[in-house]
Amino acid sequence: MIYNPNWQKPKIKPYLHQLSLECIEEIAVFMEGVTTDEIDCGSCLVIQEILCVEIEDDELLGFAIDNLDELVSYIAKGNLNIRIHRDITGEMWFGVGRINSNFKGGTNNVVRSYGNIADPLHISF
Repeated sequence: MIYNPNWQKPKIKPYLHQLSLECIEEIAVFMEGVTTDEIDCGSCLVIQEILCVEIEDDELLGFAIDNLDELVSYIAKGNLNIRIHRDITGEMWFGVGRINSNFKGGTNNVVRSYGNIADPLHISF
């Protein structure tokens, strides 16, 4: 006889996390105060704290933190639709869309990237 009521409830990992507009705005407001092209360690910690409140899944959070320079560059470019995707193999990437004024409620320019973008904004430790 099975006594564990959770035996049929597999732990399903989320395969998508949409960053909230509040989170993106909070990071953008903070970044307005950063005067250099490089993010220092203190700035990284502040952004990490913002992301820790936003993202509950440890693996998705780790991906966002490991790729902070890429995430911040998307925010700096004005992207309001930022998602973290994970496929069934565990591979993760940012899905980025910008609200297109030509399409009501739609997005365009979905980008699949793995942290290897050429961008002037870099994180220094």
